Amino acid sequence: METLNSPGIPAQQTPDTTPIERFVWDLTYACPLRCLHCLSESGRRPSSMLHRDDALKVADVIISAKPKRLSIGGGEPLLAPWWEKATRRLTAAGVPTTIFTSGWLMNEAIARRLSSSVTGVAVSVDGAGDEVHDLIRGRAGSFQKSMASLEHLNRKKQELRERGESCYRLGVEYTVTRSGWEGKERFVEEISTRFPEVDYITFGAVIPEGLAQEEKFASRELLSDEQLVELSESEADLASYARSHAHVSVTDARLFLPTSPLSVEGETIAHIEASGQLRAVTNYEAKVGSVLEEPLDVLWARALDWRNDPFVSQQRNSIRSLDDWARVTRLLDRRYGSAADKLRIARRSDAA
Repeated sequence: METLNSPGIPAQQTPDTTPIERFVWDLTYACPLRCLHCLSESGRRPSSMLHRDDALKVADVIISAKPKRLSIGGGEPLLAPWWEKATRRLTAAGVPTTIFTSGWLMNEAIARRLSSSVTGVAVSVDGAGDEVHDLIRGRAGSFQKSMASLEHLNRKKQELRERGESCYRLGVEYTVTRSGWEGKERFVEEISTRFPEVDYITFGAVIPEGLAQEEKFASRELLSDEQLVELSESEADLASYARSHAHVSVTDARLFLPTSPLSVEGETIAHIEASGQLRAVTNYEAKVGSVLEEPLDVLWARALDWRNDPFVSQQRNSIRSLDDWARVTRLLDRRYGSAADKLRIARRSDAA
C-alpha cells in the first residue's frame, strides 16, 4: 500500500541527521486499566517504577538534552508518587511537558497540582461512548471516569483563566479502532460543547505495537488500509463539528515508518522505559541501555545503529500495510526484546 509506506532505502541515521527532539517517558507500568492495545502491557507486568532519586536523575538527563517537548505516560503516570516532583523539575527547566492519563485517578486536588506542574494534560479515550471505550480499556466505568476527569480539568482551567492565570493545555487523545470507528463526529461535538476549555482533540489510528501487534487483536481491531486513508483525510470534516475553540486534528500513522516522508518526527523520539532503559525505537521492545548507567549520546548512537542494521532496516522497509506492520513488530519484538520481554510475549500466546 503506497499510501502507508513508500518503497525505497531508508537513509542511514546519524546523530547529526536524526537528533533527539522529543522524549517519551513511561513513569510506571502500574495501571488500573487493562487496555487491549497497550504498548507497554501495563497493569499486567511489574510496575518497574524507579525510586524518587533515580527518577529525578532521569529528569535531569532529559533536561540536559534540551528537547522540544516531553510526553509522560505509562501505565498510569499519576500512580508514581514522585510525578509532581519530577514534572515541576522539568517544567522549571523549560521542558514543555504533557502528561497522558486515563483519568481514572483524577480529582479536584490532582487537577490543581497539574495546573502548576505541567504545560499539558491529555486524557486518553478509545471510543465515543461507554460501550466501546470500556471494552477496549478492559474495565467497566472507565469512560465515565475519563469524562469526570475532563470535568475536573476543565473546571480548574476555567477558574485560572478567569483569574488571568496560565494553565495547562488540555487535550483529548482518541485512539481509533474498528470498534471505535463510528461516532467520531458526535464525539467532537459533545466534547467541545461539554468541556469548552479543551484546547485540542486528536484522533490517531491504533498502531500495531505492544498488545495491538498480536494476531487476534490485529484481525479484529486494526483499521483496514482504506479506513486508515479515510481517517487521515477526515481532519477538516471532523473539525467542522467542533463547537468551541478546540483544534481538531488527525495524527498520521506514517510518521512512525522509516521511509515515509512523514517519519522525521517519529524517528527523533527518545523513549525511556519505566526502568530507565532507552528503547531503540519507540514502537519496538529493543533496548540499548539505561540512561542511569551510560551517557545519553552513547545510547542514542547505539539506538541509531540498531535502526541502521541491515536486517532491521529491511524489515521496517517491507511494511506496506497495517498487517505488514503487525507482522514486522511481532518479528522484531520476539528477536530483540529482553529475556523478560520474550517471556511476557510468550505468555500472550499461551493465553490466546
